[in-house]
Amino acid sequence: MRAFLFFTGFVLMNCLAGGLVHVYAKETASIKKMHLVNSSLWIFEEDGNALSAEDILYKYEQELLETNAEGRVSYGFTNKTVWGVLPVSLNTYGFLVTSVSKDSPINIPFLPLKIEIDNAWLDDIDIYFFENGVSKRHVKLGDNQVHSARFENARMPSIFYRFTQPETILIFRFSTQDPMTIPVFVGPPVAAKNKSIENAYFYGALYGALIILLVYNLVLYSYLKEKRYLLYSLYLFSFLIFNFTYTGHGFWWVWSESVLSQQWLMPAFMFLYLFSAVRFTIEFLNTQHYLPRLYRSRKYIYGALGVLAVVIVIIGSRSFAVMSQLAILTTIALWMLFIGAFAYRNGDTLAKFFLPAVLCGTGGATVSSLATWGLIPYSTWAFRAIEIGMVLEMSLLSISLAFNYKQVQQARRNAERDARLDPLTSLYNRRAFEDLVYPIWELGKRSNKFMSVILIDIDWFKSINDKYGHDMGDKVLKKVAEEIKCQVRASDITFRWGGEEFLVFLPNTRVQYAKQIAENLRMHLFAHDINKLVSVTVSIGVAGTSPGDEDVDILIKGADQALYLAKARGRNKVVLWNEGEFLR
Repeated sequence: MRAFLFFTGFVLMNCLAGGLVHVYAKETASIKKMHLVNSSLWIFEEDGNALSAEDILYKYEQELLETNAEGRVSYGFTNKTVWGVLPVSLNTYGFLVTSVSKDSPINIPFLPLKIEIDNAWLDDIDIYFFENGVSKRHVKLGDNQVHSARFENARMPSIFYRFTQPETILIFRFSTQDPMTIPVFVGPPVAAKNKSIENAYFYGALYGALIILLVYNLVLYSYLKEKRYLLYSLYLFSFLIFNFTYTGHGFWWVWSESVLSQQWLMPAFMFLYLFSAVRFTIEFLNTQHYLPRLYRSRKYIYGALGVLAVVIVIIGSRSFAVMSQLAILTTIALWMLFIGAFAYRNGDTLAKFFLPAVLCGTGGATVSSLATWGLIPYSTWAFRAIEIGMVLEMSLLSISLAFNYKQVQQARRNAERDARLDPLTSLYNRRAFEDLVYPIWELGKRSNKFMSVILIDIDWFKSINDKYGHDMGDKVLKKVAEEIKCQVRASDITFRWGGEEFLVFLPNTRVQYAKQIAENLRMHLFAHDINKLVSVTVSIGVAGTSPGDEDVDILIKGADQALYLAKARGRNKVVLWNEGEFLR
């Protein structure tokens, strides 16, 4: 029995402790979180009638307003003024309760609360505080208010308020020429601070990544002078300043006292972003080669965008500017995907990077647009999808440009290599001699190493061409080149010196050993027929010296004179240069 009572008491204590921990955890989570309270708003859309906050309060008390239980945040482009009513009451447990639905109240501990509208582009925001039916405070926020006139020095329109009465009614009035997106957040100071820190980390990482990519590609452009790197940098920079504007950072940090700048820089930078996206796509995908019809039409495309800019200026409506550019931007995003697909089908290797990159950017922009228009449920991450998508897009495009840089460098190295190689024999040509031999010669000169040169000439080569044709002559040259490479050492450097002449440079080699290599080569060629048809002999001149004594050009002259003597002595011979005999 005692054991049973002990066990029962133990279970009850744990249940009680668990319940207290759960309540504490809930309260702690509420303290640290900013709550999106749109589902607790009562909504009225005013169409042409200039109503007052008292009129809206009366409609609320008469239950003439619509509930927003689904939590609608976005109303798209609208000329209507949107009113929202948020009832706030203080219950006996010291919690603020704001709710349309009595079944799912939002409980926030009784503290000074921050009310924040998480949208930086709304023109006019009015917040009215009614306590027990009496108007106590009116706050004006939004883009039409310079930052010095705001109650909080913050990026988003916000205000702190201490609720002291049993019942408080918050009435919001929203009007704007931009998309009507009104996410209303409420929470205590610690939650507001946490949200601000989270945003700072997010945008710090975003702008840091984009700036690094921008600098990296500008450096590549300054080095390579290739236009696509400059256009990519412009595309990236235009998105960066466009984002910097519509997120409210520009108004907060740069033009905080200019309402006109805040309201018109966003559509201006949106146009720059739109134009740079089109220009970058056409140049990046090398449409001149892969899509020539599009490339020939590019001036008409740029001209059409210029006409759009003129029309926007003439009409002078921000709503038209933003709405038209959003529609065109969506069209261009799809156009970029189609152009990338066609370029890939036509063989553009960079398109395989371009397609997934644009897909990321388009996908992110689509999610954000749908959230802005209210076609999908609003969330902070849905609203930020365009930024996440663009970071992925810019990163993939940067990788593709790095791949292009690698291709350019490889092509450059191949071109340099091909310029130094004889195309027939694949041996180095005379152009490569200075780059390859002079550094070794100077190094040997400092350490007083012996160097040697072998100069080889095919005997009676003209008669081979005359008798068997130039095709056979080419085969003879290729075969002799192969045999020379097989007979000399890996450290020796072989050149095609002239028509039927070959030169071998032998570093760290005394002339007697060089002569032996030359003799072995002569005997090997003499014993083998080319294609079992042509017998080939060679005459060889050999010269060697210590680098401290002679210059490499003098050494080659000596080998040439020795070769001349080998021919004079009947060919198919190796002759060693003697300085006293041949040069003086």
